[in-house]
Amino acid sequence: MSRFPVAAHALGELRWVIFWFGLGLGIYGAGMVWLFPLFEDYLTEVAATYPQEILDLFGGADMTTPQGYITLEYQSFAVLVLIIYAVVAATGQLAGEEGRGTLEGLLAQPITRSRLMLEKASAVLAGAVLICAIISLGWLASAPFVDLRGELTLLDLIGATFGALPVMLFFAALGFLLGAIAPSRGAAAALVVAFAVASYIAASLAQAIEPISWMRYLSAYHYSDAARWLTEGPSPWYQAGLVAAGLVIYALATLCFEQREIAARTWQFRLLRRKR
Repeated sequence: MSRFPVAAHALGELRWVIFWFGLGLGIYGAGMVWLFPLFEDYLTEVAATYPQEILDLFGGADMTTPQGYITLEYQSFAVLVLIIYAVVAATGQLAGEEGRGTLEGLLAQPITRSRLMLEKASAVLAGAVLICAIISLGWLASAPFVDLRGELTLLDLIGATFGALPVMLFFAALGFLLGAIAPSRGAAAALVVAFAVASYIAASLAQAIEPISWMRYLSAYHYSDAARWLTEGPSPWYQAGLVAAGLVIYALATLCFEQREIAARTWQFRLLRRKR
């Protein structure tokens, strides 16, 4: 019997979600790499007439280079898809279990709520790592066989893929927090997804519109380095900040869940205000 039965069960339930997210992004990413030599001349022509403002929406990458091309065609939005996995998986662990009527049975077992949270979170994080690993198989099946001018390597692509883990951790923590105080999984997921999409749009627009450029610093997506990883490299401070913020939010989510009234079907904002 597993020493971590809740984590093993949760990971088992997520197996197809993990597989399809990883496979879809892996195939798409590999396809973009294989197509680069075919589009290379065309991209040079397009770049000469493409409005810079539009390119700025995706980080201002030079689309004629392998780094800029992959950033524009894959990296800049793939992180958003990975964030959606984190939200879907995290909100399903608490609010989803409660909605299915299985959470009370779990809590009846000899396991503390904090241990339950820890195992559930471990399953979501393990799923995120597995998705990145599956995507990396796509890079392995493409990058070594395509002429990327020596400017973009397999390790660069794998690094950028696993570099999405901190922002996934951050949004998964938000998913757990909303799952601990929301009346349902749908309400929790809707709010976190709306915040994720708003972060993506705000960061993109702030890069293209100078008067609102300051808004990028209010966006969690900006700190993911998704639009800059392959062209400029990641910021260790941004990555560490996302991890730290995610851990703080997760700790708050655990405190809220420890006091949550199960099957209340109402928002439990009071848990955020209650003295610890």
